[in-house]
Amino acid sequence: MFKKDIDLIRTLHTRYGLQGPLLDAGGLIAPSIADYDVSMAKALALDLELDGHKWSVKIPHPMQSDRYVRLERPWQFIDPGYIIANPEYGDPYIEQLPEKYADTFNTVIMVSVFEHVENPYKVSDALYKIVKKGGYLINSTPFLFPYHPSPEDNFRYSPAALRRIHESSGFTWLEGDFHINISSKEGIGDTNPQNYGAPQGIMACYAVCRKD
Repeated sequence: MFKKDIDLIRTLHTRYGLQGPLLDAGGLIAPSIADYDVSMAKALALDLELDGHKWSVKIPHPMQSDRYVRLERPWQFIDPGYIIANPEYGDPYIEQLPEKYADTFNTVIMVSVFEHVENPYKVSDALYKIVKKGGYLINSTPFLFPYHPSPEDNFRYSPAALRRIHESSGFTWLEGDFHINISSKEGIGDTNPQNYGAPQGIMACYAVCRKD
């Protein structure tokens, strides 16, 4: 999860008046939050000149892991008692949630989960079934990000892809766009051991949909 996801959802909460009961689909009790402003602030800026050409580069700081913090139950500002459903905790997979939670939630949030699912269309159909009429789905997912299996890493999405998938389930599309777009020139380094410190670009997009 990105810090900018939390910033985005706070904005959407104000815009749409999000309410409980809320489900965090595939979320964690204390997720790791990546604040890329930390990495960019620590990058080494160099001004170079070669054959009369000048340019500036940013070298990633050698400690990239310091951008991560743990935040317990990040959606309490919407619903203090919200439910987390994650197979890691013994909960059903998202596709199976309608058996227990049909027409239950006013808000469903899914952050950095959609890239890991096996079939995004089936997951979207299940999410539609658990949202109450008039309720909201917020889905944030990477478009450009290193491979990160948990336990699988299967897909990347554009806003147009999210719209196509969620509308096919019956949702009404309200808005969506890229909310994170950081160039690899900004001094962010990869944290995967085999490529640690290599310049890394980050892009992520979101969708806001309603069940009418």
